[in-house]
Amino acid sequence: MIIVLSIFSIFLFYTVFFTEDPYEKFLLIIPVFLLSIYTGTRMDVGGYDYHVYKYFYELPYYQNPYKYEYFFVLLRNFSKFLGLNYNFFLLFLSFVFNFIIYKLFISYSKYPTFSFLIYLCTFYYWHNFTIIRNFIAIVIFWISLKYIIERKLILYILLITLACFFHKTAVILYPFYFLLNNQFTKKSLSLLLVFAFVINPLTFIIFKANISFLGLSERLNRYIHIVEHGNPYELLELLILVFVLLFYLKNSTKRENVILSLNIFALFIFIAFYRFAIFLRVLDYFRLGVFIGIPFIISNISNKYLKYLSFILLCSYLTFKYYDTVTAYAIYNYKTWLI
Repeated sequence: MIIVLSIFSIFLFYTVFFTEDPYEKFLLIIPVFLLSIYTGTRMDVGGYDYHVYKYFYELPYYQNPYKYEYFFVLLRNFSKFLGLNYNFFLLFLSFVFNFIIYKLFISYSKYPTFSFLIYLCTFYYWHNFTIIRNFIAIVIFWISLKYIIERKLILYILLITLACFFHKTAVILYPFYFLLNNQFTKKSLSLLLVFAFVINPLTFIIFKANISFLGLSERLNRYIHIVEHGNPYELLELLILVFVLLFYLKNSTKRENVILSLNIFALFIFIAFYRFAIFLRVLDYFRLGVFIGIPFIISNISNKYLKYLSFILLCSYLTFKYYDTVTAYAIYNYKTWLI
């Protein structure tokens, strides 16, 4: 537990005392390096998926009982060919994931250290400890946002196709090249949210339909017994974030509009599929909007005292969120094979 708290303390310290000049942004690489070791050397932490992926990784090259996507199988086979065991495979992925996130936060966020703190306190453990295969596709999508902003359709399509070969859910991302470039008006936003409420009571139909595309019905049948709904507190957080961003982004740049749109479509999906939490897993593709959006709001508060107060309140809330996350995912049982 001391290691788990130390990781949080390091990022909180950086967030409070670093001013985000270019030199200090570079120094963020130090805690990111430590975070990569912390994540990559975990042992028996990550719930059921940790053991499933370990079992899969240790199978012979030609075996794929879970019918995982082709490129993930190739990644496993190549890692095994290099002589990496499961522990070093996770360590390799951890460094790749964290340094890509580091570059994304440096590129998009007003306060990259704050973005890392938000991420660590909310979805970091879910992404990096549990949904490994899905997270590869998520990271590829986050990289592809650059090509939405730059209007490079072919490169975007190629990256999303690559993501699909790691996780089939990435197929939903193809139209977002056009959707995320959309400039929302009050009318279009209102219509979108009304549409979400209309869809909400009809979502059970998806379980009844016989959809052979990507084996969707077969996959859904595995989860038909799960009737858990979405987290109401998370929905409220997202709702507040969207409307505060709308207040500050009246005249947004292309980049800011994409970040805003990520949150708007996340809110749409949350409302539409709130009754079935299993569908809300696709929200993870849109989480970058939260990690970038919150620091953007703080940076745009003109009143110095209000800015400091907002920052203090957010850090306090994130401390509670970190405790909640560590408890929910049993991260307090963290063990490392280094010790």
